[in-house]
Amino acid sequence: MAPKQLASSTLGSPSNTYFFTLAKAGQHFATIGSDDSLRFFDLPTVEITNEVKGAHSGLACLTAGADATTFVSAGRDGRVRVWDPRTAIKSPNLELIEPKSAGISAVACAGNFIAAGTESTKEGLGDVSVLIYDMRSPAQPIRSYAESHTDTITQLAWHPTQSNLLLSGSTDGLVSIFDANIPEEEDALMQVLNPRSAVHCAGFLTDDQVYTLSTDEQFSVYGLDKTGTTEEEPLPAHQFGDLREKLDCMYVINVAQQSFLPNPVVAFGHNVNQTLSLVPLQDPNWSIGSRVDLPGAHGEEVVRDILFVDAATTLTCGEDGHVRYWSLSPSDTAQQDESLAAPGLKKAKRNAKKGIERFAPY
Repeated sequence: MAPKQLASSTLGSPSNTYFFTLAKAGQHFATIGSDDSLRFFDLPTVEITNEVKGAHSGLACLTAGADATTFVSAGRDGRVRVWDPRTAIKSPNLELIEPKSAGISAVACAGNFIAAGTESTKEGLGDVSVLIYDMRSPAQPIRSYAESHTDTITQLAWHPTQSNLLLSGSTDGLVSIFDANIPEEEDALMQVLNPRSAVHCAGFLTDDQVYTLSTDEQFSVYGLDKTGTTEEEPLPAHQFGDLREKLDCMYVINVAQQSFLPNPVVAFGHNVNQTLSLVPLQDPNWSIGSRVDLPGAHGEEVVRDILFVDAATTLTCGEDGHVRYWSLSPSDTAQQDESLAAPGLKKAKRNAKKGIERFAPY
């Protein structure tokens, strides 16, 4: 029995609205749309429970807060806002301001800290920054790294176990690894990776491996530099090349990583075939596992995001203006779990910079 769609909704959005990001905080779910609204909804009905119209001017980012109870949004208005879905949500709980009023294009949360990346609005080399805010003293960012990228920041991610390490990816084709304990950017920049094309998404696959996916669907896995110097750029541990050829797809959405998934999952779509598909990446060589197709997907429109609710169900949103809730059939789930957690392939933590203290700027 194939995966099936359990529910779908436009969440009361106007026609021609599309949704481009999903997030989960506790038992609450949210999405952001091209109409600058932040919408909250329930499962399994996908019914809207609350809406913040005009959450930002140019709403661009949404993620769950590190406390797993709040949502963090950001926009081209140069604001980062924290929302608590357990309240009436008439206004944000907290607002952070980009000092130069630059638009914000990426956010990531860890502990009391929010990282924000800015966008470039001019042709050629731009003036962009990676900023770090402490929510306990939010008036100004406590870190500003403004020399490492020259174009819009598209991705930020904190290391899963070493919370002082921050990854940034940019349309300038570079991925940077910072030690956020260090104020001076020249010293804080630990490693630079060069996928040689604009970065669509990037993140930590393991404690000592980073993946990059470019806007032309080139996928690579790099080892983190063990010496902590930017001069020793490591060769990619594995280069997949163009995933469109390997996966028979038109575009790659993202790489899903959640605690209940044994392995990372690549999500990709095909507009002509009207499918959304999922494959696990199996360590140690990151081979591609069994494929699961969600037929119909979002029709001929692009799927913009996917969020696993648990190992058996997932949410998607897209440019058709719908949020859709899917069930992976028991047989497919079992097959996927088997391929994700093949015997002997569970990875050990592999000595990525041991003993570095947690981020403590004071």
